[in-house]
Amino acid sequence: MPNLYIYPKKDESFTFPLKQNKISIGRSADNDIAILDPYSSGHHSLIYPKDNHYVVRDNNSKNGTFLNGKKIRSEIILNKGDEVLVGSTRIVFDQEISTRVEVTDTPSSSAAINSMIQIEDILKKQDISTTIKAKVRPMDMEMMKIEHQISSVISEVSKALVLHQPLNELLEHILDLIGQHLGMDRGILMLKEGNPPQFIPKVVRINNPRLENQKIQVSQSIINQAVNQHSSILTSDAQDDTRFKAEASIINLNIHSAMCVPLWNNKEIIGVIYADRIFKLEQFTEEDLRLLTLLSNLAAIKIENAKLVEQGIEKEKMEKELSLASQIQRDFLPKEKPESEKFEITGANVPCYQVGGDYFDFIDIDPERIGITIADVSGKGVSASLLMASLRAALQSEVHSEYDIEKMVKKLNDFVHRSSSTNKFITFFFSELNKKTCELKYINAGHNPPLIIDPKGNVRRLESSGFCLGMFPNIDYKMEQLNFGVGDTALLFTDGITESRNKDNEEFEEQRLIQMLKKNTKIGAQDLMDKINQELEEFTMGTEQMDDQTIIVIKRVC
Repeated sequence: MPNLYIYPKKDESFTFPLKQNKISIGRSADNDIAILDPYSSGHHSLIYPKDNHYVVRDNNSKNGTFLNGKKIRSEIILNKGDEVLVGSTRIVFDQEISTRVEVTDTPSSSAAINSMIQIEDILKKQDISTTIKAKVRPMDMEMMKIEHQISSVISEVSKALVLHQPLNELLEHILDLIGQHLGMDRGILMLKEGNPPQFIPKVVRINNPRLENQKIQVSQSIINQAVNQHSSILTSDAQDDTRFKAEASIINLNIHSAMCVPLWNNKEIIGVIYADRIFKLEQFTEEDLRLLTLLSNLAAIKIENAKLVEQGIEKEKMEKELSLASQIQRDFLPKEKPESEKFEITGANVPCYQVGGDYFDFIDIDPERIGITIADVSGKGVSASLLMASLRAALQSEVHSEYDIEKMVKKLNDFVHRSSSTNKFITFFFSELNKKTCELKYINAGHNPPLIIDPKGNVRRLESSGFCLGMFPNIDYKMEQLNFGVGDTALLFTDGITESRNKDNEEFEEQRLIQMLKKNTKIGAQDLMDKINQELEEFTMGTEQMDDQTIIVIKRVC
């Protein structure tokens, strides 16, 4: 069985062996892994086996659960070495961290630091006026030599980072390149992640064998000053420096020289690079600080580009999956209009996103009867479409030649209540049309009242006869019925039609539909639908569709 390696921010790390059951993680004592983390929720996240893998899922936590720096929104498969961030606690799946980095919350020093240089001052182009002078002083020559060396290193590193790499490989490569050009005993690359944001070590390099497998303590105050003051920081001879008397993390480790530089991508600080010398007698210089700052800036831009590439790949993959889901959802909707000598029946759906929560259907019950339904799942997007698909499957299984309409709707309500969260429900209208007798039996479960208009322009609304599906369990619904007269038209619709807004933020409203029905009592079902869609398009011209839109038109023609 794999292990979880838990690294709290302050307490000692420990190992938790996984078994074939669900593991809960959070601040409450009744969790399988209880962590004393102020940023963790009581029951923060879950890890459990599924299909020969282990997966992690957020448990509606306040601050979210992060996997490899990205906030997760569904269950995700865990791979060896994956890092889960719960509050400020790091949890690594099936791989122990060889070198532990601890960011210590020691008091910050009020005195100035040995060397602190603004990032902008280092990155701006140097004005070397000595190049145009007839006589060049030795100091100027030495400075030009240093500038040339720095430029050569930057050019070399730039070439080495040209090709795209996955983010994890890129971070490793960056710290390797910095180590090649900057003599250091240890180096750490940290990225800002989580909620609240914190600096998480991503790559650690130990170049001195005597320091391997030792815990590395980095002072939080140095990181804070580097980030808050947008500056690169150099400390030398920290043991004798009165400016760091309060910094136990530096004093205890006998650090001879250290640098902390923000990873600034010209827009924001996304992390820091820390390097130190413990056994090397030569201290870091301001030229080393300048070089590390320039390399860090180059690295930050490359890291940001790598993230954008990965986001683009994920977005493309998601769009392909949504496109497939959209096609599947379209396949759920009726492909043909019902055939009837006495009726014209048509329907259409336009989702707000690629997938949506509106649903309509025509279900053959027997040669004389047809089920006509329209529904609207609360919310939009993927979650609404999944609940809609579940409703469709349940409805199709319940409607048959000997079904009872009231019992059927009651069973659907209980099914939705069991299958969805407390904030999810479905407005639902189901009707049974007898194509021979022209009788319509129906139940309206909290849906927009369908409109019935006769040839004289009289309008009737089929009001709700019960709660929306899923709101409460064990609800009874009462069936109503009416008879279609020749020329009568029924209009079924979702609130995406009536609540559509124009550029002046005015709603389309039900009254506009009623006026259209009164003006067009003699036209056919498809023509009426086309007119409604045309007027809706003209009304909302220049505004974004904010909800799914569905219409069904039923007209008795003889």
